[in-house]
Amino acid sequence: MRSKRNGSRNAARNTNKPPAAKNDAKAPEKDAEAPGKDREPPAKDAEPRLSRFTPGAYFRDRTVLITGASSGIGRDLALTFAKMGAKVALMARRKSLLISLADEIAAAGGEALPLAADVTRRAEVRDAVEQTLARFGRIDVLINSAGIAIPDRVESMPPEDLEQMMAVNLMGTLHTMQAVLPSMRAAGTGSIVNIASLAGRRGMPLLGAYGATKFAVVGLTEALRVELYGSGIRLSLVMPGMIDTPMVHGTSSTKSTAERASGRDPFKLLPDSMSAMPTQWVTWAVIAAVVLGVAEVDVPPGAVVMEKIAALFPSLTDAVLALGTRLLDWATRGGEKS
Repeated sequence: MRSKRNGSRNAARNTNKPPAAKNDAKAPEKDAEAPGKDREPPAKDAEPRLSRFTPGAYFRDRTVLITGASSGIGRDLALTFAKMGAKVALMARRKSLLISLADEIAAAGGEALPLAADVTRRAEVRDAVEQTLARFGRIDVLINSAGIAIPDRVESMPPEDLEQMMAVNLMGTLHTMQAVLPSMRAAGTGSIVNIASLAGRRGMPLLGAYGATKFAVVGLTEALRVELYGSGIRLSLVMPGMIDTPMVHGTSSTKSTAERASGRDPFKLLPDSMSAMPTQWVTWAVIAAVVLGVAEVDVPPGAVVMEKIAALFPSLTDAVLALGTRLLDWATRGGEKS
């Protein structure tokens, strides 16, 4: 009896246990490859990962609209951005120079659109922007490079010269910004770089009227930057000193009132010892402003900081500038008077 009961109990216990695994069950396959087997090498044609700091990667296939593109800083900007793969829209008054520049860019494998327009005329600016959008579909970067300077003493300068500079330097900047902002707002992104001047932070002898226009550009840019805060559109100021351009050498197409009447070059009023910096310095400052999103870039670096420090001591700064200007004028022009 006991053996039968024990047998029935053992049978009941065995029914509650899971079935034993079969000895012939296959083991899971291993991922490891057999020793000595060659692994497939990585593809050599794989493109390297590009970042915004890779030369040319940031601007590839982007559209850059440049004013004043026929010569000087604007021309150098156009050539540099085209080399970086950007599609460049070239705006200026002199159509023949723009076509020549566009052909040069095309011959190097780039793409450029010449746009003959006067930045002082709002309708022409808006038409140029519409042509750019129709051709390229969008405007990623606007660079306001168009500008003129007519050096003279505030005491004796013709008011017409100041009006002429205001029309180009200030109103031209306003016209282009207002023309591109609707498309940039729709895209939720964009960059605007306004090329002002160190003269827009501190009034300088013989550049009083010119400095007044650049002070206005600085104020306009700073105000708009606050208005566009959080919109995805960034505004930057590039603040150069004297740059080696046709304007400085008296070969610009813009003439002052006195120059038209007498043929006198107003830049001859500036001391000969004032050296001009290369245009490439401004070009790289613009690139840094766009890529890094910097609000203000000085050319040379740190120049505006010195001007702001000088603003803490205005009377002393005035005395130093006056003395320095008279010494330079005596040293460089004293021989002409004798």
